[in-house]
Amino acid sequence: MNRESVLFTCKYVADLFEYSTKENDCSSKVFIKAFVFSSLAKRIFSKYFILESIDIPMAYDVIKKEKKLTRGKDVYPSYVMSWIGYIMAYFQCKTNLPISVLYNHVKPDDLYKVYEAYHSLDNDLVVDRIIEAGKINTNLNDVNILKKVYGIL
Repeated sequence: MNRESVLFTCKYVADLFEYSTKENDCSSKVFIKAFVFSSLAKRIFSKYFILESIDIPMAYDVIKKEKKLTRGKDVYPSYVMSWIGYIMAYFQCKTNLPISVLYNHVKPDDLYKVYEAYHSLDNDLVVDRIIEAGKINTNLNDVNILKKVYGIL
């Protein structure tokens, strides 16, 4: 992805995560998991998504129809959800690993807890720290990680 596509993708995901707090249908953790494993997440990171005309409310509805969004009490502040969405998208753009890999190693509560310490850092540094703390292997030549990423193991 070129720089403009990365910025568009990260901003789009950030806006979608922030929008989820306004809809108040479910907890933030439920929404994040639903997004990560949705068909929309796969489409967003394709090179053609920028050409699609799907606004944020429509994107939210796609996830809502596809995944069961249940109510919960743990709705994160909108600015934290926005940051989590941006960082998750940036992780995929930087590492070329699906965000499901990040989700499987670092849960939403973990990202929520590091918001205060990380939100003002450079995005590359945040992703590097998350990778290090989550013990995420980003070596795509490693056969075991490829098997885990694509569900072969």
